Amino acid sequence: MSDNPYNTVPYSTLPQQQTHPARIGAIAALMGMQPTRVTQCRTLEIGCGNGANLIPMAVALPQSEFVGVDLAEDAIAAAHQAAAPLGLTNIRFVAGDLRDIDETYGEFDYIIAHGVYSWVPDAIRDALLAACRSRLSASGVAFISYNAYPGAHVLQMFRGMMLYHSRHEEEPANRIERSRWLMKYLLESNVLSLGWAGLLQEVGQTILERNSGGIYHDDLSDINVPCYFRDFIGHARRHGLQFVGESEASVNYDHKNLLAAAMQQVQEADRLEREQYMDFLRLRRFRQTLLCREEVAVATEPDSRYFDELQFSADVRVLEDGRLEGRTGSCTIVNDSVRGIAEALSGMHPRPLGFDELTPLAADSDALREILLGMLQAGFADVHIFDYPCERTVSAKPRALRLARYQATQSECVTNACHIPVKLDEVGRCILYLLDGSRTVTEVARALAVTPQHPPVEEIAEHLPTSLGWMAKHALLEG
Repeated sequence: MSDNPYNTVPYSTLPQQQTHPARIGAIAALMGMQPTRVTQCRTLEIGCGNGANLIPMAVALPQSEFVGVDLAEDAIAAAHQAAAPLGLTNIRFVAGDLRDIDETYGEFDYIIAHGVYSWVPDAIRDALLAACRSRLSASGVAFISYNAYPGAHVLQMFRGMMLYHSRHEEEPANRIERSRWLMKYLLESNVLSLGWAGLLQEVGQTILERNSGGIYHDDLSDINVPCYFRDFIGHARRHGLQFVGESEASVNYDHKNLLAAAMQQVQEADRLEREQYMDFLRLRRFRQTLLCREEVAVATEPDSRYFDELQFSADVRVLEDGRLEGRTGSCTIVNDSVRGIAEALSGMHPRPLGFDELTPLAADSDALREILLGMLQAGFADVHIFDYPCERTVSAKPRALRLARYQATQSECVTNACHIPVKLDEVGRCILYLLDGSRTVTEVARALAVTPQHPPVEEIAEHLPTSLGWMAKHALLEG
């Protein structure tokens, strides 16, 4: 394992909310499954890296168990180093080959393999799915991400260019630098037709925003094998697994009924065919697919009857002109109930609200289901099976999340209660560290006034409440 390229160029990992059991379990519940409670589950992450995704789960869910496996010894050493100061007893990390995951590991309610499938040889892909089949509990769900055709053809095109431009370089740093230069050169050349230029800007900028480890291991990796959804599911079926859905709620719906015409052209117009044709329509480049054991009963469509037991979040804005704006675009607000629900979810984001909490804002439960369904379908809302606990107001002696306080001493990026990375400036890091629950807001201001290059204490005291409110809004405080 000493020559592992992930030891040579570390792959920086961050918390990924779509991999959290609360998200995975919510999609499984919508498909009629009965996923294990997040607060008492066993979760395995294959390819866990430095543990940045798994450690926050272990901190937030002390009654659950977590295991991380990675072939890179240096990454596992970093995971141990990150977890040790937190005194966690419900997580362990293993430096090992996924082919060695056997019955000694036990069964898991959730298995995560993010960024593995497309970047390993055929035999390892087989072993990955075999491990999912053998280690999943009866109601367990596996999350597997992979590069998907047809959209990945575009990624492969740029990958080929970068491989060509860096072909004479042996040192990883030089290969990464030359690849970045080429992408900037292509973006700035401005000689393409409008159609190609838009595509280049979108994909090229995505590549440039990756860190060095991302470019080296995602784009310049010796192995980068996309596949069509139909082929991935065929592979899963050979290992006794079946399709549950996608971790991103909105892509599980065809709310505009775009596929009706296409389904008249195919012999078996089942859900799998619809998924494949939706990839054609969207030119999907990447999938985050959920699988379960083949003998488990899974619905053919997400069922809004299960909304009653779920939590909902939405990063949206209600505009003055009567439209609702979210990450996927905007739409017209049709009535006061939609406005009220959107405002409630927006005011609480990133924290979710339960179905019962939203019911008073609609005419009745059926009306609420219809509104939430529309928001999910449009990509305005997300769904969860766990109410991420945090303090929603600034108390007399505010206390920051234990994990976030520790992370603030190590990095500008901390993890909030909803398993989302939050970036802080130097002042924010200092404030967060001081929020140990022993100081009043005034005492926090005084403590800040002794830090290097501090402004006057009066100025700190004036702006501190705004900063604390921002931290409460971003789910960084606990009760």
